[in-house]
Amino acid sequence: MQVQTPLYVASRAVHLCKIANMDSIQRAYNIVFYERADQRVKDWALMTSPLPLASIIATYLVTINFILPAFMKNRRPYELRSIIKWYNVVQIVANAVATWGIMTSGWTTTYHFGCMLPDYSMDPQALRMLRFMWWTVILKLLELFETAFFVLRKRERQASFLHVYHHVSTLIIVWSGVKYVGGGITSFSPMINNSVHVIMYSYYLLSAEGSPKLKAFLIKYKKWLTVMQMIQFTIMLIYSAQVFLPSCDAPLGITIIYFPNVIFVYYMFYNFFKQNYIKKEKETLNKSTNGVNKDV
Repeated sequence: MQVQTPLYVASRAVHLCKIANMDSIQRAYNIVFYERADQRVKDWALMTSPLPLASIIATYLVTINFILPAFMKNRRPYELRSIIKWYNVVQIVANAVATWGIMTSGWTTTYHFGCMLPDYSMDPQALRMLRFMWWTVILKLLELFETAFFVLRKRERQASFLHVYHHVSTLIIVWSGVKYVGGGITSFSPMINNSVHVIMYSYYLLSAEGSPKLKAFLIKYKKWLTVMQMIQFTIMLIYSAQVFLPSCDAPLGITIIYFPNVIFVYYMFYNFFKQNYIKKEKETLNKSTNGVNKDV
């Protein structure tokens, strides 16, 4: 018979605590990612667990921060004109289809602009909404290639923290929407975001492929892309804030990451706008006032 010394008892207690903690972690993981998830998407691609998405994001961050910069260190920038042109075309068409799909899966039929609860049934319209929300996840994955384009073209300034954070956080939030809600009030923000991207990628396509006269015209209005983004965030925040009303029974889980993220991204976009447009316009005005830009 083994003598149960104080050291043995203590080590045994620690071992049992570790087992209990592991069981608790496993139980919490199952609750969060399986039991509370929308069961309709449990077997869909990228939706089975968080691991596929986490692997993609980790690969993306390692690639843009280490692999591609090392690859480009002693190389000239790539132009990628044809690739980027067709990338913009694909984004325009795909975002237009996704906007139309989400819109016609509820917003132009049975939805209203009040507190719209998600429909977890197998109703054809509810499933159609869910499928277009899932396709929005694919669009957000496709957007990750933009950062690779910037690095390959040695446009490091464009591959900023704002750019990377915005793409990764939006991907996580849209994925979470499909994983847990997949409709109702949660579908409003992706619908607005997709429609804004149709305009944004149309601008990029025209400014790259258009005539010199058209490019000169578009460059004057480039700052309005950032303004449009900020207006988008404002509309999304105002509409989505309905979830905090006592009369709204919409799920609150995603709001924990949604609202702080949108506010933070809005703040970064505002800082970008202030630094790149307001500040530069003031500097240009001051130079003009001091006679630097006056015609001789």
